[in-house]
Parts: sequence; C-alpha cells; structure tokens
Amino acid sequence: GDEFKIVVVRAIRELCTKYPKKHRVMVSFLATFLREEGGYEFKKSIVDSIVDLMGAISDTKESSLLHLCEFIEDCEFGELIVQILHIIGSVGPLTPCPSRFIRFVFNRVILENASVRAAAVSTLGAFATRVPELRASVLALLRRSLGDEDDEVRDRAVLLVHTFSGLAPLAAAPSGEDGVSSSAATLSPQEAELRYQLDEALPMSFSSLERSVRVFQAHPPPAAASSRVTFLSLPAVEEAYQPALPRGGAKKKALGSEEASSSGPGSSGSDSHSAASVDPAEHLYKIPELAALGRAFRSSAETSLTETEMEYVVSVVKHVFVGHVVLQFNVLNTLDDQQLRDVTVDVDLSDCEGYRLESVVPAPLARYGEQVRCFVSLAVEETDGDKEDVGFELPGAASLPCELHFKMVQVDPTSGEPDN
Repeated sequence: GDEFKIVVVRAIRELCTKYPKKHRVMVSFLATFLREEGGYEFKKSIVDSIVDLMGAISDTKESSLLHLCEFIEDCEFGELIVQILHIIGSVGPLTPCPSRFIRFVFNRVILENASVRAAAVSTLGAFATRVPELRASVLALLRRSLGDEDDEVRDRAVLLVHTFSGLAPLAAAPSGEDGVSSSAATLSPQEAELRYQLDEALPMSFSSLERSVRVFQAHPPPAAASSRVTFLSLPAVEEAYQPALPRGGAKKKALGSEEASSSGPGSSGSDSHSAASVDPAEHLYKIPELAALGRAFRSSAETSLTETEMEYVVSVVKHVFVGHVVLQFNVLNTLDDQQLRDVTVDVDLSDCEGYRLESVVPAPLARYGEQVRCFVSLAVEETDGDKEDVGFELPGAASLPCELHFKMVQVDPTSGEPDN
C-alpha cells in the first residue's frame, strides 16, 4: 500500500541529504513517483520531500520546480496544487529564468476550480512584483481573470491589476553577473512598499482581523472618521474561551439556554462561532457607570478562576481602555435551591502598584443556571513618561487576589420562588 511507498520516499530523501551530489538521480526518481498512481498522503510525502531537498540543496531548486510544475498539470488534489503554487511564487521569481514558470501557473487559472484559480492569481502577482520585466505580460494575463465567476478570484485580480497599473515603470538598472537586472537599488517607494507587503506576513490572523474590524465598526473612536484605519488603530480582540458546561445535566443547560443565547463570550453550543466574532465588550458598553470610558482597544480571552464543578463558577475577561482596566467577572450559580443577590467581586490591590479601585458594578440577581456579570473598574495611575500613542502605559503583570461576595436567598428548587 501507500504506507510502504511513503517509507521509501522518506528513505530516498534521507539518502539525498547524506549524498547531495546524487541529487539529480534522487529527485528524478521522486518525480517518477509523482506520476504514478497513489493517494493524497503518498503524493504529499513526495512533494514535501522535494521541497525539503530544495531548501537543503540549492542546486535542486530549478529542476525540482520544473518537476512540480509538470505534476500540477495532471494532479487531482487541489490542496497540493495550492501548496505548489505558493512554492512557485516564492522560489520561481528568484531563478535565472522565471518566465518559464508563467505558463504552468496560468494553466491553473484556465483549467482548475475556484480555490486553485485564486492561488494561481496570487502567484502571478508574486511574479509581477518580484520580476518587473515580466509585469506587463503578467498584467495582461491578470486582466483575463477580472470576469471570473468566483468572487475571490475576481477580488484578487482586481486588487493586483489596480496596484500594478498605478506603478510607474521601473528605472533601468545594470545587469548583474547572472544576466538579471539588479533593480533593487532603483526601487521606488511604491515598489518597496509592494514587496514589503508581499514578503511580510500579516501581524494578525484573518480571524483576528475580522473580529477586530467588527469591534471597530460597532464602536468606532471619535476621530475614526478623519483618521486612517491601520493595524495599530484596530482593537486587539483575543479568541473567546468557551468554558465547559457545569455538572447538573440537561436541566441546567435548559435553564441557562435563554441567557446563553444572548451572552457574548459566555455563550455555548451553536452560538460559539458567532460569539467569537462579536465584540466581547458589548455588555460593558450598556452600563451607564462605565460609558465614559469610551471604546475598549483590547479584550482578553475568558479565563476560568474556579473549577467547573464548583457551586459558583467564576471566570474573568479583562478589557483595556485608555487609562483604565475593567475586569468583567462572569458568575454562574449551579445550586437550584439558592439565589444570589448583589453579586460583587472584591479585588485586593494592597500589593499591586499602579492601579487604584475606581468603581464596582454589582450583578443584581443570579438565578440557578444563569450566568451574570459584575464589573470592577481599575484606574491606571499615570506617571511621568507614560504619554504614548495610546495615552498611557500599563503597569507590569500582577496577580490580584479576588473574593466573591453576595447575599444568599433560599428558594424552592421546583418553582424558583424564595422560601418564606
């Protein structure tokens, strides 16, 4: 089966690493395997081995790229084609003759599915960015994708065509020893910015970017209309932590279902995906006592402070404002014969410098199976030199002892009404 073939492929890779002078024979042998029948894992192991050898032995780059280009001409696995297209876009423009790979890439734009076509358009953009001599030809090919039926392919093509059409022609530069013009010294600011955007990774993942943009749109800062939106101006929203359900079975889940459907980071079940994409500070903005703080520019993930088997399950979310830090305590009552009233959390600041207690917002009532929220607002004490772009600088990390306070009322477990 393919398992034994994968073992052979790995052994060939190890042999080629030990005897690099034999790389032509070894890589050709691996390329022959690529043309044989086999499953996804077998073909992926060959592609990974060839890519590893390209990194370990520089002489194999161009020949290995040609083998991979021939493989994607008749490959049934879209994920492998996308991976190979990314490799071609990274290594191909650096070879002595990058134009030989354009044909293989553009064939994917014509013949493959939407995800592969989108990857091929991005690869063409990489060639146009790193090889200015090919830009005019690649631009003509990209224009053919402006009418693609898939919106992702069209969006990428429109972005690249608009970007390259606005660039001035690159100044002529003397050729290097390998015959390729060394134009790095004559890069315009637009060229340098384009190559930086291509080579540098995003400072955040796409899911984090989506959450940050949603939060920014929901609660824009006062100067948002007159200022540019940058990565630094976007609020940093961490992935929301979804705590496990406490003990008590389906009855507790049913009692808390109404609250869970409307609670942001504390919701569970089918709402967990949507809760991670909304503003975790949305409940905080509805509290009049905290409205003057403005928009939170960072909200942490939810952190459990107690075990889920405890009678009262407590977690915390930290919201950072300009000059303030608000602690949102989520409290879940798991006892069916009790109600909690005036729920607060006492935060001990005796051993913590740089913060002072400003206000406490209690939760009026915590019924059985419901998660309620109480808030503690801490003001950051400013010192000389704290005036940064955000207006302040947070003190160092600190551990704050916390104590849960409430008034307990005995209730009838069946009706939930207070006992006489």
